[in-house]
Amino acid sequence: MDRTAPTAEEARIIDELMHASRPITIGSVAKALGTTDLEAAAKLPAHVCRFASGNASERFAEIWEALCAWEKTTLFIEHAGSVFEISGRLSAGKIGWGYYNILSRGAAVGGHLNYADIEAVAFLSMPFMGRESLSVQFFNRAGEAVFAVYAGREAGKIIPAVKRAFEADRSRFCTDGEAR
Repeated sequence: MDRTAPTAEEARIIDELMHASRPITIGSVAKALGTTDLEAAAKLPAHVCRFASGNASERFAEIWEALCAWEKTTLFIEHAGSVFEISGRLSAGKIGWGYYNILSRGAAVGGHLNYADIEAVAFLSMPFMGRESLSVQFFNRAGEAVFAVYAGREAGKIIPAVKRAFEADRSRFCTDGEAR
């Protein structure tokens, strides 16, 4: 995924949102910029957003399985104005019949993910209400954030082992430098 330089006005809006005390998501950044979620992510500074290299749909299983190793996550799914938050450890699945299928017994999350429609995967280090927030965002070909996996928290703080895993996975999957 290629980064896009924001206009001066877009850069001002992004900076204002990054320092907002209200909840800010990639969707709210997109709305403020009048773009798709993916276009908004591409305009964020490199220290905030780094994209996984290569073909995102081909790398989907590899990336998802790395996230399964995290001690705790929160899966965010936004749909029709509602937000679902599911906390726990992710479960690995396998590709079959055109989906990435998570069928593990006792899994916190199961289902059939349309991995072939994933256009980009971004590792975001974007503040949320003034607190550190780390997430992996999955965007479809229409530029929508389909779902996100957030680094797990305990007592309101990101679990140190999960933060280290996020940083290691970001380095592993993203080859675009932090500063451009």
